[in-house]
Amino acid sequence: MDRGKEQVTISTSNQKSSLLPVACSLFPLKQALIVAQVSESPISQVSLKHHDWLIFADRGGVAEHLAAQLKAQGDICTLVFPGEKYQKIAPATFVINCDRPEDFLQLISSQPQDIYGIIQCWSLDQPEAVAFEKGCKTTLFLVQALGKAGLAQSRLWLVTCGAQPVPTGDSEDYPEVLAVGQSSVWGMGKVVALEHPELKCVCIDLDPKAPSQVQAQALQAEICSEDIEDRVAFRRGLRYVARLGRYQEAGGRRQIAQRVVDKAEGRSQELQKLIQNFRLTMQERGILENLQWEPINRRPPKSGEVEICVQAAGLNFLDVIAALGLLPEQVDGVSQQHLLETTGFGGECAGEIVAIGDRVTGLAIGDPVIAIAHGSFSRFVTVDAAYVVAKPKNLSFEAAAAIPVNFLTAYYAFHHAGKIGTGDRILIHAAAGGTGMAAVQIAQQLGAEVFATASPPKWQALRNMGVRHIMNSRTSEFVETVQQITQGQGVNLVLNSLTSGDAIAHSLAVIHPQGQFLEIGKRVVWDSQQVAQVRPDVAYKVIDLVRVSQEQPELIQSILRELVEQFESGLLQPPPLRIFPIQEVVNAFRYMQQAKHIGKIVISLSSEVLEVKNLAFTDKLHGDSTYLITGGLGGLGLLIARWLVEQGAKNLVLIGRKGVRDVNQTQMKALEQAGAKVVIAQVDVSDMTAMQQLFSEIQQSLPPLRGVIHSAGVLADGVLQQLSWERFESVMAPKVQGAWNLHQLIEHQPLDFFVLFSSAAALLGSPGQSNHAAANAFLDALAAYRRANALPGLSINWGVVAEVGSAAQRQVDERAQQRGVGTITPQKVLAVLEQLLLNSSRATVGVVPIHWQKFLEQSANSPFFADWRETSELRPHLTSAFRQQLAVADPSDRRELLVAHVWQQVAQVLGLPSSAQIGLEQGFVELGIDSLTAVELRNRLQTSLECAITSTVMFDYPTVGALVDYLMGEVLGLEAADIVLDEELEETTMKRSLLARTQELSEAQLEEFINQKLDRLIQENANG
Repeated sequence: MDRGKEQVTISTSNQKSSLLPVACSLFPLKQALIVAQVSESPISQVSLKHHDWLIFADRGGVAEHLAAQLKAQGDICTLVFPGEKYQKIAPATFVINCDRPEDFLQLISSQPQDIYGIIQCWSLDQPEAVAFEKGCKTTLFLVQALGKAGLAQSRLWLVTCGAQPVPTGDSEDYPEVLAVGQSSVWGMGKVVALEHPELKCVCIDLDPKAPSQVQAQALQAEICSEDIEDRVAFRRGLRYVARLGRYQEAGGRRQIAQRVVDKAEGRSQELQKLIQNFRLTMQERGILENLQWEPINRRPPKSGEVEICVQAAGLNFLDVIAALGLLPEQVDGVSQQHLLETTGFGGECAGEIVAIGDRVTGLAIGDPVIAIAHGSFSRFVTVDAAYVVAKPKNLSFEAAAAIPVNFLTAYYAFHHAGKIGTGDRILIHAAAGGTGMAAVQIAQQLGAEVFATASPPKWQALRNMGVRHIMNSRTSEFVETVQQITQGQGVNLVLNSLTSGDAIAHSLAVIHPQGQFLEIGKRVVWDSQQVAQVRPDVAYKVIDLVRVSQEQPELIQSILRELVEQFESGLLQPPPLRIFPIQEVVNAFRYMQQAKHIGKIVISLSSEVLEVKNLAFTDKLHGDSTYLITGGLGGLGLLIARWLVEQGAKNLVLIGRKGVRDVNQTQMKALEQAGAKVVIAQVDVSDMTAMQQLFSEIQQSLPPLRGVIHSAGVLADGVLQQLSWERFESVMAPKVQGAWNLHQLIEHQPLDFFVLFSSAAALLGSPGQSNHAAANAFLDALAAYRRANALPGLSINWGVVAEVGSAAQRQVDERAQQRGVGTITPQKVLAVLEQLLLNSSRATVGVVPIHWQKFLEQSANSPFFADWRETSELRPHLTSAFRQQLAVADPSDRRELLVAHVWQQVAQVLGLPSSAQIGLEQGFVELGIDSLTAVELRNRLQTSLECAITSTVMFDYPTVGALVDYLMGEVLGLEAADIVLDEELEETTMKRSLLARTQELSEAQLEEFINQKLDRLIQENANG
């Protein structure tokens, strides 16, 4: 950012704020972290009630000063000190062993159920940077004990001191972090808040330069306030709170291929000067390895045309057979010269408009669009505006690139060529491909009964789409199956793309008299005469989308607009994607040739091509230097290694605990063939002795070390209530101890960069990943610590990276997407990393694509997202309205209302359609509820019912029926109708009177009124 833009003013709250970037310009959702400084009294409201407190006391005296201050105002305080064994040493003083979870449970169980707050100050006793046990282990065992003891009304405060980088006047650029080791508690606290919202967890970072008594005063004011802030820091007598805000890109444009996000025409002209064009071509067809990217001049748009900067392009079978030289000269007597004359590859794309010709309406420079565009495997493509429409707002460029050819083909086939209707039986061959899956969705929309063929490994994908009749596309058994299911009547229409054996003849055999056969293939296609000899009653049509688009551009335009509307409304969904970077385009063609894919293959052009180098970064790398990558043998580490070599690195050290696996041998050879010397070190990065030996060897045998990327890490997910300390610690070791070892080993070496691969879990929190969030929060603090000490340091809070890395292997992306957090393609990782290494002046940067509406539905209570909540399109929840509806409903209707509500929450958590039928006695485990989805379901019910629910409720009451009964009775204090009034008039009168009275009562009065009524009914029942 420009220096002059670092300060912004929040006029509505009279706060001074510092803007810290957390996302780069490659993402449309730009973010920043705002730490707001209040200039006057930090607390506006202070509770006057007397409370009970449980305080885990530090040895520095902060907790004892706090207890004295709380007692002075009439509160009751119990102090807990660390020791060898559980012991009550005074009426309000305990000693427990911090390594024994049973001590925590015994302690919590001995406390009153209405205890107001628990203050965890043991983190303050962590003198060493990596001594995270005191803070994290204590917090883990404490939260587990609170959950088991059922203290749902107690609040939790996690206290650190000097663990957060807070900009304070003279340290605006690189604020110091004195207690790096305590920072992990903040990452953990964000997950506690998500998994246990009933605890209302707050993280507080005290001023490390203030006396303990002053620290205690600030802490007392905070915990006694009615303020809702959950991330608070104190510096120099001032209170700071955290906000996630929008990041505005500063000057300094990158000289690489990038998305066009500025709609100004002048900006577009600058990009045209910066970025050269290239396209995919091949000199000799027939061998896929002959595919290559070559420079090509850009063609300015003529009248009625637009030029698109391509971000993603769909790969189709037509491209593969064209590359193999297998295009036929004619199909069904119709010349295919229009295809044979095509020199480039690609027929569809998604991107942004960078130039517009005359007489183009409805489109503007900077608009994200999708298009039918021949030659779209290029950086820029110029196309008739009739084939261009706005990109669906809810789809990424990669997903949008899957729409034009496949969905146009299927839509045209069924709406225009075949004109199918409700009840028609449709056989779709190769239904697990891009066009096949599009055809399935459109046929289902039209009310047709779908019969599908695919290879057996792909059947589950079709079942997930609701297809019931699935057969093998590689045999002729589908003939017998179709006839059996239809009782010999056959299907009304076949959509064919099969080319093997007697597939066409067999397909004709299952068509109902006067049925239709639609051919969308290009090879081994029958002509009309051949079809007529076998089935003269069948209407035979060959669909040529290229020719249709040339002859009927207006029709193509209208269909594309209709498709976009359906994608934005959710009526259509993009197919599964297999995304390849442009550098791996040959692999993409090969993958389709071997028919390995399910759904759509997309080529991503969102990062620079091999031919389009960023010379500025290339100059930053030195052939006579060494670059080290921890986690270097994993998918993400190898991706970075390959990229460094492409940028000019000649000496690499790749660290991994397991050594070179067979699957990596090819990639190792590729690096060496590219001219790099690669040293493989089988070392545990958390083992300081082994790391010292490695660095000694590097110093003796390799050029000077100039860059370090720490990407090592493991995942051991689990909700807090089920997480052991051993699993927690296994995640912390490579991240925390490993990073600290690297810091110590290179602290006095002149480096160009020191990059820590952190996670969005540390920034946003992530249910089930408290250890992951804690470990990466340490990396963020370490980067800030190094920057404050004039050392290079950059921590990147990556979102889930698709296709590579441990998160992708464990399908973490699916869980993230349920929260509204998107995935990042490997190509974007490289492009963002390059930008940050060149331009970032910040210690911590978050790179996270977020669907804000979905995300805020699950995180809306945190003030951290206040700015996004105000500007998002998130509709206000009607949760309180449902609770009120339940309270005043006829007792005979309550259970039915609650059942429907629970069904709805279960469906949303599992991603089921609202129409899905869930039985009352169907088990949650059977439905697919696991420990993580159970947390989300519990949180949704707590919010919508405005009540506290135990963390194990889904397992204690494992069916919808059991859960509803529990919620009705023990949680909500409501009962279904046990008593029916004799007179209808009396019932109506009573309900009206009750409704009128409840509208006049406060919440507390209403609760008391309901309790009195219920007690009276219970007593009358007992007497009757």
